[in-house]
Amino acid sequence: MRIIDNADRGVLYTGMNRKGQLPSWRVIANDLRTHDAVKSLVEIPATVIDVADFKNVPYKSFRVNEDVELNIYGDPENPAGVELGIYGTRSADKKLRQLLRGYLAGFLTTREEIAGLYALGLAKGKTQVGNIVIEITPANAFDAYGAWWVSLYNPVELNKVRLTDAEYKRLVRPFNEVIGKKGQVISGGWSRKDAERSRKVREQGSSARVIQKGFYRDDNGVFRLITEPHQQAAVAR
Repeated sequence: MRIIDNADRGVLYTGMNRKGQLPSWRVIANDLRTHDAVKSLVEIPATVIDVADFKNVPYKSFRVNEDVELNIYGDPENPAGVELGIYGTRSADKKLRQLLRGYLAGFLTTREEIAGLYALGLAKGKTQVGNIVIEITPANAFDAYGAWWVSLYNPVELNKVRLTDAEYKRLVRPFNEVIGKKGQVISGGWSRKDAERSRKVREQGSSARVIQKGFYRDDNGVFRLITEPHQQAAVAR
């Protein structure tokens, strides 16, 4: 982690998690932007999830560097679920699994939740502590789509935001159109409409900024907001 002594005017206000609450996208984004190992975080199209707990739940999906995926389910400001996955050959990397587990543990609000997460180990397991379900899913599981996952979610909140098949279909793309056989992203999903939406958005009476496409680390190690398709293409190279 990098310690920055000077004032950071671009820092995102993160707030504090309450007991049983999952972190907003602001908390996650602010944490990732200060981690030296993170070179880029780029939004990718959400793909179809048609089985298990996340079925038909709308979500935002991001690639962290090349092989780690971050999914935020429901309202990004108050998520119903958050998960990190590892695609490709690194899905079996024990150190990377430990790193991602520790990263999500930092967002939990009670000792019981943290103990529940670590009690599962790194291979497979599922438990519920209070409102939060904590799950480790191996890459060969029927609902893993080829990646290893560590997930935190509130099943009651998932049900509140779950969509009908028709509503959900409008928001997602087929898995094989976005993710390749080796877990790599094969489509950025950019369109002219996407580019317009990627501008900084200011809500009335608020200075809150919404990241629509992600950010990358420039040559000086500073994260920059991605606002145009050509920037995402440059990051991919």
